Amino acid sequence: MTTTRITTDIDYDKPGKQISFLRLPYSDNAHAFGFIPIPVAVIANGEGPTVLLVAGTHGDEYEGQAVLRGLIHELDPADVSGRLIFLPAHNYLAVEADSRCWPDDNHNMNRVFPGDPDGTPTLATAHYVENFLLPLCDFGVDLHSGGKTSEFLPCVYLRRTSDRALMERKLAATEAFGAPLATVVAKTADNRSLLAAGDRHAIAMISTELRGMGSLSIEGLRIGRDGVRNLLRHLGVLRGSPEAYPPPRYVEYPDQSAFTYVATDGLFEPAAALGDEVQRGQLAGRVHSLKDASTTATDVLFQGSGTVVARRVPAPVQCGDYVFAVAAEVNRSDLV
Repeated sequence: MTTTRITTDIDYDKPGKQISFLRLPYSDNAHAFGFIPIPVAVIANGEGPTVLLVAGTHGDEYEGQAVLRGLIHELDPADVSGRLIFLPAHNYLAVEADSRCWPDDNHNMNRVFPGDPDGTPTLATAHYVENFLLPLCDFGVDLHSGGKTSEFLPCVYLRRTSDRALMERKLAATEAFGAPLATVVAKTADNRSLLAAGDRHAIAMISTELRGMGSLSIEGLRIGRDGVRNLLRHLGVLRGSPEAYPPPRYVEYPDQSAFTYVATDGLFEPAAALGDEVQRGQLAGRVHSLKDASTTATDVLFQGSGTVVARRVPAPVQCGDYVFAVAAEVNRSDLV
């Protein structure tokens, strides 16, 4: 039997609106007998699907946190048919630290699933979500943005699966969300992510990238707010008719060639911008050495062809840093 150290006073089967915490016992130099308060909310009413709504998987990604915190207070249980489970600060300690990862364990929450009930707080939280929340759910949305280090073209992210019926449900959810771009990951997907956990439970789960750059993007907030509400209407969980958005443009990371990396430390001078169409071998930018002014800048070339969908924001780089992500157009019919 799966066990967890996390407790909560939330009753997931109770109708109405409940707002509380997941309580993860934690004892360190500053907190002898305390708990980590991971915010959780449930809005339930009548029959219908259960949807998990997550933000703050990375603590410096703000758009999703703002979207979900607003929805928790705006939604009336009378307008809901089914159940909504909110985790607006999924990695609470990272959110509190305003950091991608919680600095004390430096685990990327989106690379630790299925987690460990006796591991660090990041691992224990992931374990609870995979083993206690996902089995309750039919659908899920994990709201991301670029954080302090990246900027993305606003998009839905979805993980390709060989389960045709599940993939069709994901595509329908993607199109109901209504973002102009949908980025598919297959060979570059990581089986330790929340999306991968959703696949293990046959949940139609999608993610997003809602701009980023360590700020709150008006465009990202609009797409996130409208997208979540429209998806919930599409699923029949929220009262009202869904908008019929134009189909998104589907693009895919074919393999690791989608990512352009630097091989030296220095200051990166870009030669391309978000949304540009680029070709393999084209100049992506140059790295200027910070130590040696006598050396010329090192050229960095794109390793793949397609649309620039993401870029690194800070100009200082170290060997191994990505600077661009490039995705190639793909037909919807090819995804199933």
